[in-house]
Amino acid sequence: MRRYRSLNDYLKDTFGEKVYKLALDGGMTCPNRDGTKGTGGCIFCSEGGSGDFAERYTGNIETQITDAISRISGKTKAEKFIAYFQSYTNTYAPRPYLEKLFCTAVEDERIAALSIGTRPDCLPPDIIGLLDELNKIKPVFVELGLQTSNEATGKLIRRGYPLCVYDEAVY
Repeated sequence: MRRYRSLNDYLKDTFGEKVYKLALDGGMTCPNRDGTKGTGGCIFCSEGGSGDFAERYTGNIETQITDAISRISGKTKAEKFIAYFQSYTNTYAPRPYLEKLFCTAVEDERIAALSIGTRPDCLPPDIIGLLDELNKIKPVFVELGLQTSNEATGKLIRRGYPLCVYDEAVY
């Protein structure tokens, strides 16, 4: 018997069935790539921004959702999905852009929840407010990239922010 409750267990209990993540591309970049914090990104990120399995950005989230569901439909009978924005830093854009992007995903009846990968230094108050508003409609999961709690390793991997920034974002 496991000593923890997995995300899969939580999702099944919450939605009544297995829920699958759909890797979507919001067309973002990262402050550790565009020169704001650094260039070249963290050493563990590929050119695809650590989300190489996501569809290439088409500018149309509705199409990406439909295409992603079609790709996995032969493997599962799932009817509920998580809109998963992983590649790069998915809060690194102006609020109006993010609002349109995330609301489009959340408004799709096939989408049960929203999952957003981002950096703790890219969560300003207006974006936290947006995520809070969306969370009142459907569950929102935020994945904060930390990779290591060791400051020396953080510098070695070119993370681009100190540990205290992560701590502040979580608390």
